[in-house]
Parts: sequence; structure tokens; C-alpha cells
Amino acid sequence: MSRPVKTGLDYFLSDVSFWDDGKIMDLTNTYGPMGVCIYDVVLRQVYKNGYYLETSLDALAGLVIRTIGNRWIKNKNLVLQVMQYCAEIGLLDHALLSQSVITSVGIQQRYDQVTARNKVDKTKYWLLEKKDVPAACQSAPPKSVSAAETGVSATETPISAQTIRQRREEKKREEENREDQSRVCSVIEIPCRNGTFSVDEDFLDELTHTYPEMDVMESLKHLVTYLLSNPGKQRFRNAAGGTVRWWVQEDNDHHKYRKKHTIPPTYDIGEYESTSVLDEEDAWGDNSWLLEELANDTTS
Repeated sequence: MSRPVKTGLDYFLSDVSFWDDGKIMDLTNTYGPMGVCIYDVVLRQVYKNGYYLETSLDALAGLVIRTIGNRWIKNKNLVLQVMQYCAEIGLLDHALLSQSVITSVGIQQRYDQVTARNKVDKTKYWLLEKKDVPAACQSAPPKSVSAAETGVSATETPISAQTIRQRREEKKREEENREDQSRVCSVIEIPCRNGTFSVDEDFLDELTHTYPEMDVMESLKHLVTYLLSNPGKQRFRNAAGGTVRWWVQEDNDHHKYRKKHTIPPTYDIGEYESTSVLDEEDAWGDNSWLLEELANDTTS
């Protein structure tokens, strides 16, 4: 009897520029390092099984929590949200994920490179084109999705290194342009782990209106100084707005940076013009008797 073909992998290829991939950048910007960690655990569970994994998403979420630790993930909702987001940005196949099948074109490409000499059956849920890689772009069993249904054509599957570099550069330029545009209207920049958060005029007006007795700008300047001195306290850009509101509210509750109210002097010009400093009667008033006493002392 022949030895059964092993479908799961003991290792898989990982690019050294993994963190520079545009999709990984999107995942990091949205869910932080925890999002990438969840994706990595899911990826390894797939490769343990082969090039796809059929399982309940709730069960997979529970497995991810046990792997990472419930100290860091409190409930399954975060794991499910990350998996759905991975499908939205193309790290996982969206159509198959809705059928509780975890796979993607990228997963299958790496799997195919490792198992090029193995006689593994690659027909079920297979998304790659036979002309491009040693695999068959066939309709899977009734539950599967073909390449046409997922929007992956034969010409789209192979991606050269030059194309990947161009896409990364274009994405980097787009992000820099967005940051430059935000700085044009920015009042102050709040340091973050993945860049800066721009407090624009509208946001500043909102805070000023909420805390009218407080110098909000002075509070924000102290926040910038604090975060630059304590990088570990910096948040990601998508959470920095909440940090700004919390900081300003705390300063307001502790009565910090109160505005200095100055009362402008007022003058009654009419009263000033009708009064003379040389008017003896106005100057002495009821003390005119004192003038008489002084006069008597002089004559005597």
C-alpha cells in the first residue's frame, strides 16, 4: 500500500518584505499589530491543513484566542472582524470565507511552490490558472467558487516583483499625499505610533466650544510634549482622536490652562468733563470748616 500524500505543510514561504506589503499596511493601520498577529495564526492553521481550511468561523476564532491568549483578546468579535477585513482587502477570499472556507490566491500560490513535486489533489477550492502555475483552475465541488466567480482571471494571477514594487511605491505616494493634504489644514500634529494625527480647525473649534473656559491649544501643546517624551504612550492614528478628547477633558476637569479674563477699563467722559480737580468745593466737600480753622491759625 502506498504512503498517503501529506497535504499539510511543516513550513511555508514568508517574504522578508512582509511588513511592506500594502495589504499588511492596511491591516496594521486598522487593527494594529494584533490584527497582523490574528492573520498570522489563521494563516498557519490553513497551512497545517493544506491550502484551505473548512471550519466554523466561531471555532477558528476560539482557536486563535487560545493560541494568542485571552489576556490580549477578550472576545471572538475582534477575531471575526479581522478575518472579515482580511477578506475585504484581499488577504483572504471573500466568497469562500462566507462559506466557512479559509483560503486565497496568495495562500495557494505559496502552497503550490512548496508542493510542486508532491502529488497533492489541488482541485477543491483551487483558484489558480493551470497555465500560470502547475495547478488547475477548475470548478470545485458544489460548495466551492471558481476563479471567474472570485474575480481572479488567468492574466491577473501572476504578479512580478517589479509590479509589486510599483504598487508599493504608488501606495506610499498616496499616503504621503494624504498626509500632506491633512497638514495644510492642520493646527497641530499629535505624535502616533504610525505617523501623526492632525488636529484641524474644525476639531479645535469643537473642543473650544465644548470647553469654553479652557485654553485648549495650550493643553494640546502639553499633550504633544508628553507623547514625544513617552513614545510608549502613543496610540495609532485611528485611535488618536479619542486620546485627544480624553486628554483635554482631564485637563478641564482639573481646571488646568484656564483662560485669563481681562476687564477693559470704562470711562464716563461726561462725568470727567463736568468735574475740576481745582474746584475747592468739590475737593473738600463737608470739610470746609477745616479751611476756616487753618485761616484763623494763620492770622493769629
